[in-house]
Amino acid sequence: CQPGSRVVLRHAGMTVAETLDDKGILVLDLPALEARGQVSVLLPDAVTAEGAVEIPDIAQMRRFAVQWMADDTFQLTALENGAAYGEPGFVSAENPVSPNGGYLMSLGNPAETLPMLAQVYTWPGDGKTRAEPVIEAVVTDLTCGREMLGRTLLSDNGRISSKDLSLAMPDCTAVGDILVLNNLVDGTTLAAAN
Repeated sequence: CQPGSRVVLRHAGMTVAETLDDKGILVLDLPALEARGQVSVLLPDAVTAEGAVEIPDIAQMRRFAVQWMADDTFQLTALENGAAYGEPGFVSAENPVSPNGGYLMSLGNPAETLPMLAQVYTWPGDGKTRAEPVIEAVVTDLTCGREMLGRTLLSDNGRISSKDLSLAMPDCTAVGDILVLNNLVDGTTLAAAN
């Protein structure tokens, strides 16, 4: 294909940028958000490759994703069955698999010139696992005093709902603080600084 090139993958409203290896190959797991499994890949020469794989078991899972670009960095975590931070049932990039069947995947290459990144949290859709996805935004020298933009996607039995995410970050005296957005699955977003 085009060795070492940046490619943009799109699926059900989620967009991430990855890098082909030195043979022009890209191998990755991409969590399905909808039943028809349509994926398109935009190559640097504006050629688009498309493919689809039916996902018949999509009704057995729920997925919540957050995506962003460049320095607008979000972190997705989840609290399962009333777990607190650090307890069994707390899912994060450092602890991506829970004993309840939930797991978190990070997508996109952060080393790209214009990174397009996402995190996707998956949990069983059988109702036995209560999950609360949480988005965190750390106040850094690159994010302080400006608006961060992203997008959330919820796949509930293969039905997609998406929302733009806009977060006004505190000024640079708050570097190191963390803004926490919760109640995301119910459609209510609350922000609190830690």
